[in-house]
Amino acid sequence: MKSKKPDIYLGITLCMLVLAAVLCIWILLSNGKGKGKEQLKASAESQVTSQQPSESANAPAGSDSAPVSTSNTAQTNTEPAKPVEVAPIDEAGLKAALDESLKGLNSEWQVVVMDPAKQSQIASSVNCKPDDWMTANRMTQVFIMGTVFQQAKDGTITLENVLQDVKTMIVENNYAAADRLTEMLGAGDAGKGREAVKSFAVGSGVKLGFNRPLTGTSDKKNYVTAQQTAVVLDLICRGKLVSEAASQQMLEILMTKRETGIKPGITTENAQWGFIEDVEDGTCICTMGIVKLPQRSFVISVVCNKPITTDGAKEKVTEIIGLTEQFFSK
Repeated sequence: MKSKKPDIYLGITLCMLVLAAVLCIWILLSNGKGKGKEQLKASAESQVTSQQPSESANAPAGSDSAPVSTSNTAQTNTEPAKPVEVAPIDEAGLKAALDESLKGLNSEWQVVVMDPAKQSQIASSVNCKPDDWMTANRMTQVFIMGTVFQQAKDGTITLENVLQDVKTMIVENNYAAADRLTEMLGAGDAGKGREAVKSFAVGSGVKLGFNRPLTGTSDKKNYVTAQQTAVVLDLICRGKLVSEAASQQMLEILMTKRETGIKPGITTENAQWGFIEDVEDGTCICTMGIVKLPQRSFVISVVCNKPITTDGAKEKVTEIIGLTEQFFSK
């Protein structure tokens, strides 16, 4: 009888070979999965990295790609600008020049110049005192404008309803608009409106002789002084009339460019100005305004009563404004 041992050995050997093959296949598959995961992870990381902007990409042309210190950048952006050094006004020199300009004139003249930055005042006059009442029938417009803004602040009127009349009065020197506003300030009574304007002037530290309408003729007269009108314009310049916001709005209206009968004679480049004037032959030649030069501003008010000639008085006003500009532009 033939022995079966070789068959048994052969079977065991085959089984071992099969197991070895299965084991090898399992090891290969396991290693493949691990590498696949690593490749997927690396691929994902590369995509994220590609989506993030590099520091060198954000750097301006010609700069290094190293990150910039944010603290240094903040210090550079927030460093305050150094104030421009401006030489003080030669007030004594200006006073002497104004006195010389008025010397020998036969009419009554008042000139007041104010420096809003220093809150200083230079005054000159001839044939009258600096604080004498001067006829200026239509120089009340800036006081009317101030009263309108005060009543708007108090809630008595709505500014938007009357703002166009204010602009027309100031920008176009329109006396009819001034009379409409005066009547409105008195709730339909022009007399009460004038009292309201005078009360506002007193509250601003000055007096005003507002006794007649700006249009038409009347035996009554309106009175101002150069000093009083200059004070009100100075308050507007410094944001102190009614409120800072109201002063700014009034200043913008005043500084609107327009033609005037009296030429300011300003020659400084990039200067801005706004003037209100009153020209009545044989009665008064008046102007008051704000002049903004590149480095500083000044307020000026000139009142002439009983002018010998209208044209001659206008030329003198132009000369005085130009003379003042020279001292403030140095």
